[in-house]
Amino acid sequence: MRKPHILISIVTDTDTTKWEFGRKVLEIFCETSPRMVPDRFDSDTRIKKPFYDIAACEKYWAVKTIIDAGEEGRWLTTWACGWKRSKAVKYSYEMSHTFPYVNRLGELHLGWLHGNADANKKIDWNRLFHSLVELANPQFAILHLFTDIETRDDAFGTDEHAIVAKDDFLRGPPAVILEDRGVPNLGWATFFGRAYTREIDAEKLRANGFAVETIGDGHLVTLTENIFDVADNFALFSARRVELKKLLRPGFIRLANEPLNQVTTSPPPVSPLAAPGTNEPLNQATTSPPVDFGPRYPPLLNGSWVIPTLRG
Repeated sequence: MRKPHILISIVTDTDTTKWEFGRKVLEIFCETSPRMVPDRFDSDTRIKKPFYDIAACEKYWAVKTIIDAGEEGRWLTTWACGWKRSKAVKYSYEMSHTFPYVNRLGELHLGWLHGNADANKKIDWNRLFHSLVELANPQFAILHLFTDIETRDDAFGTDEHAIVAKDDFLRGPPAVILEDRGVPNLGWATFFGRAYTREIDAEKLRANGFAVETIGDGHLVTLTENIFDVADNFALFSARRVELKKLLRPGFIRLANEPLNQVTTSPPPVSPLAAPGTNEPLNQATTSPPVDFGPRYPPLLNGSWVIPTLRG
């Protein structure tokens, strides 16, 4: 069984290849807590190079490479980079850069900063995420704490739609998933950028008791006061997520239901939010089943599979 972990996933059209952006990203991590200072940083997916200081990372932040796409031709693009920490707090993050000219149409592939970390209560995760959102002005971003309640294979159902949407949620959706399949689920904190302006009625959400902050071109929606409510009181978090989904367009969030078997340490409080018809869990268990996390996803470059031999 995997320990609870915290996902950060940020999709942006900001030019992430500029070192000014990269320097600020690393400064945010280092200034959040000494426990968030990387011990490795690299443009290689294995992330082997020791981290000495932020300035030394510049030459690895956005390494140029040539991709040969056959009939589509060859183009210059930018290699992803990553940083990690092997001691408390253990984490691994990757920056897949924005880049243009991926085909004859010259379309822009959006950047994707994403990664997972041990759920350590000594870290101000909200501050870290908030600072990254302010910097990146994302199209979409999510901060969420995952426990075995949501990571089980059958957590949200066994039909194909539920399984695919759950996998997209666990992964943190890159741009290609958002464009092709839509938003899989709401996290503890979810940022909706200008692409979702018509979907988010900030005043309506605030009037119904949700924290909504305007940042840049979008809105940051937070479900409870503390991200660790997801682990410590999932019933509360779940009820809040159900209520928020009711205020959004039907079908906008792909996972309409909540986990079928929520694990609680004590009976959940009686709440009017848990009335019949809310799609809340029906059979709450007292023990946690084993978790099969399935295969690891290969490294991605802006939503496309990266083949190491393409580096040039």
